[in-house]
Amino acid sequence: MKKNLYTVDDVAKMTGLTSRTIHNYIRDGKLQGKKVGVQWRFTEENIDELFKDKKVENDVMDSRNTIVLEFLEKKDRHIPEICSVIDYPAQERNLADTLCKKLLDFVNTFQENEAPKFSYQYIEKQRVARFIVIGEIQQVNELIKLVNTKEET
Repeated sequence: MKKNLYTVDDVAKMTGLTSRTIHNYIRDGKLQGKKVGVQWRFTEENIDELFKDKKVENDVMDSRNTIVLEFLEKKDRHIPEICSVIDYPAQERNLADTLCKKLLDFVNTFQENEAPKFSYQYIEKQRVARFIVIGEIQQVNELIKLVNTKEET
């Protein structure tokens, strides 16, 4: 079975944290990974280990709450935007992670300043993948279509 590998930018998008914060976690030993050339790569297991740190978990939760609050409080909208929280039932973590990778690949097709905001969390107790997506209506709708598309096997 092929393991998904994530970049620093992927982890930042998934958590809602900055790339700089992710690099700080690497430097501090909170996030383990492998360096491929000059870039870091992380497995789901590496990311899971990161979330065992209570401070990191709180940082991520604060970041998720902040992006939703910023959306709600935004006063100067120039284009129609939407904020969507998607809870996707996933009995197995690897299915949720595979879906997350598919969505990240879509988000990564956009220029940095035009990409929808994206956050991912697997809630083990509920066996649910939670995605928070904020962006232009068409972008978010395309992402929702990807969630509803069954993976070809």
